[in-house]
Amino acid sequence: MKHLFQKATNEDGYVLVLAMMIMLILTLLGIAATNTTTTELMIAGNDTLHKKTFYEADGGTEIAASVLEENIACITGFTANDGSDALLDNFIRVPSASLNLWQNTDQVNSVADGDRDLFFPDGYVAGEPHTNVKIGGQAEMTTGSALQMAAGYEGKGKGIGAGGSHLLYDIYAQHHDVKNAESVVHVQWRHTIGQEGECYY
Repeated sequence: MKHLFQKATNEDGYVLVLAMMIMLILTLLGIAATNTTTTELMIAGNDTLHKKTFYEADGGTEIAASVLEENIACITGFTANDGSDALLDNFIRVPSASLNLWQNTDQVNSVADGDRDLFFPDGYVAGEPHTNVKIGGQAEMTTGSALQMAAGYEGKGKGIGAGGSHLLYDIYAQHHDVKNAESVVHVQWRHTIGQEGECYY
């Protein structure tokens, strides 16, 4: 007599189901790892761009201080050599309104493409990296002391009992880079009156 119902003893299909489950888990782990890696690469790229933009703006303050000292040496300001503007070293453009920027006594607390005393590189196209600089200053008296200084050279002894004066400037440098990255650095620059160099522009 045949039994109509037999106990199922064939369990070979469980290996396929187990293999599919393992493949699904590994696929999900791979997707998660890829997303994490992509995010980390974006963060690293943005951090690099932020640091580059900051250091470009910081370097802009160094260039601005050098241009400012050159401008102070040219007591009447820079001479226009490119239309009505001054072009320094074929790189730095000083617009006509800022040819004697050392005399700018306006309070400065920002800088922008439309409000700048100099910018570089000359001839940049909108959207390309560039640096804007705005400078403003004021005369400041320095308190003296009752000391007599002698440099050891004839005619170089200097009394400072009466003090002196300085020009104190605020320099703002703004660097624009790709992906709308922007950094602004503000420094103060002190020029001692009487320490001017030669005028080259």
